[in-house]
Amino acid sequence: MTQKLKANVSLVFSLLLCVNVSFSQDTLVLNKAEAEAIFLQNNLFLLAENLSISKAEANLIQAKVWPNPTLTLDQVNLWKPKSIEGQELVPPLSGDFGRNQQFGVSIEQLILTAGKRRKLMALEKVGVEQSKHYFEEVLRSLKIEFRAQLNQLNYLQTYKTIYENQLTSINQLTESYKRQVEAGFLDKGEYIRLKASALEILNDIHTLENELNEVEHNLKQLMNLPSTTVFELKAEGLAVNREKLNDLNIKALVDTAHNNRPDYQISKLQEDYAEKYLAVERAERVPNLALIGEYNRGDAIYTDFVGFGIAIDLPVFNRNRGNIKIAELEIQQAQLNQQFVTSGIEKEVSLAVMQFRRALDFIQQIDEDYESELDQILTAYTQNFMNKNIDLIQYLDFLEAYLENKNIILQAAVELRNKAEELNYAVGKDIIE
Repeated sequence: MTQKLKANVSLVFSLLLCVNVSFSQDTLVLNKAEAEAIFLQNNLFLLAENLSISKAEANLIQAKVWPNPTLTLDQVNLWKPKSIEGQELVPPLSGDFGRNQQFGVSIEQLILTAGKRRKLMALEKVGVEQSKHYFEEVLRSLKIEFRAQLNQLNYLQTYKTIYENQLTSINQLTESYKRQVEAGFLDKGEYIRLKASALEILNDIHTLENELNEVEHNLKQLMNLPSTTVFELKAEGLAVNREKLNDLNIKALVDTAHNNRPDYQISKLQEDYAEKYLAVERAERVPNLALIGEYNRGDAIYTDFVGFGIAIDLPVFNRNRGNIKIAELEIQQAQLNQQFVTSGIEKEVSLAVMQFRRALDFIQQIDEDYESELDQILTAYTQNFMNKNIDLIQYLDFLEAYLENKNIILQAAVELRNKAEELNYAVGKDIIE
């Protein structure tokens, strides 16, 4: 197991020990670290992929063993000839066993020549390393998907809460207007307009709930949670640490990606695997040797015959040229693939840095106090509307602008988190927490 895998496993167990999960009627309340610990522990696809490492290690074990010897029993006569003038043709071996009986016993051991066993072991060792990096690549892909779903869940939960708060406020105004309309103090038109606004907000909440259900479904699938579980995400650990984010050096990040991205390591191992595969195929040109030991009873001029021999294929027709050519082409393919992966990593890192900087620039243009000012102004608008200082149209116009601006702020935050995760994915390491 690589150091990175060991670190991931240690992280999982340490996080699981620290998880403080709140259960209430199948409700899970988790922060980001706690949710990720459950994901790493329970994800069925990761568990299945981890078995591929064990399979590769089993192949290495198999490559180490020698071929089994072959035991042959033949030339057994099923009937015994009669004695000639009372003399035994073949004396017994023990008691009456073997009297006038012919049979042959041989044992054959295949000897792999040209270092085939050693070369096959070297090939399977590369296969084990490939399996470990394939697992890391699956983990890397699933982690960015999981974290994106967490970011979306946080956005939808927060935005839904904003709408629910405004629905409560609109409903209170609607009840107040209803009493005044019934008392004859107000025209019914404004009351109906308020009810229409409440219905629009309620419809938006319904849409958000549908989106929430879909995201929760995806997360429960990734975390292998029961379908009845309600998942609530705490905001803890979701904010992006913005310190020194403008000093991201693309060249240094590309170097980091070469050291940490499993797909790059896989591309290097593919060439190594192809070279060792070529060595195995070239070794197959050399015939294997079979050592033979033979015992024959009652045949030819000896009652008990013990002999030794060897067997070897004559490489007259098959010199394994086709498989050797395939292995040589595999090396060329692996070299081209590594160049493709290397070029792709440079472009991916560069694009991820550029997109992250744009998301960071946008969110930095939003005044830190702007969101709280929006809340204060909405409270003032609501009070002025109740005091008849502004009309219904002015109030609803600001309410619409308030909800749109809240959405822009939330979208900017989730965009920054997603772009940070995409940069981490491109580099192959969590450089932005």
